[in-house]
Amino acid sequence: MRNWIVAVGLVVGISACNSQNAITENNQNPDKPLLSMADVVPVKVPKTKEQKTRQQKFLKESNKRFKSPQLASKYYVLQAQRNFNEQKLDSATYLFGRAWLMDSTNTDILWGYGKVYGQQKEYDKALFILYKALEKDSKNPRLLTDVATSHLNRFYEANNPQDLLQSKKLLEEAVKYSKEKADAYYKLAITSYYLSEYNKAWEYLHKSVKQKKDIADKTFIAALLDKKKDPQGIYDRPSTL
Repeated sequence: MRNWIVAVGLVVGISACNSQNAITENNQNPDKPLLSMADVVPVKVPKTKEQKTRQQKFLKESNKRFKSPQLASKYYVLQAQRNFNEQKLDSATYLFGRAWLMDSTNTDILWGYGKVYGQQKEYDKALFILYKALEKDSKNPRLLTDVATSHLNRFYEANNPQDLLQSKKLLEEAVKYSKEKADAYYKLAITSYYLSEYNKAWEYLHKSVKQKKDIADKTFIAALLDKKKDPQGIYDRPSTL
């Protein structure tokens, strides 16, 4: 989890103890952003004659090229995901928009927009649209992990401990449905660290490393060692240098 590198800078300013105190004082769900689909799906209804003509041309060509609007939507999603993986966020957003025009019921579009907003650090928008995707695919472990990750990232930004609790809840769901659990376990280790649950943090860290040896970041391990020795004795100070 590369976001941990960012979070490490907050270890001094945001102690796990303070996070735990805040949770005790305010055990409420994270505030849901007051947004609408129009705020998060940047596909506008064409207003001018020229815009309408361009959109109609695109729809006509896509319907001719593909056997169905659904297949066309899947194709544009794949192209958008490729651009996202290459960090071409503007292109990814544009292509997710193409996919939306072909089939607005495609859950992968919502998921894709959510990941783009997450990369742009617009976490309220990311969470709003990711939860829309989750309503349609509630047992998808990768989607659950992505929603949890957005809560973690928003915690790094806003220090709302309720994001930690929600992240933990989602990650625990993710490991129920996932065969490849390394990412979810590692993020549970980080969440547990901030919740001052250091035994749990070590437990989840070891589970994650067992499945994927290179997943753990040495800076996180060092921070965890500052709070509690590794119960299994695998990690010590020299191993984090």
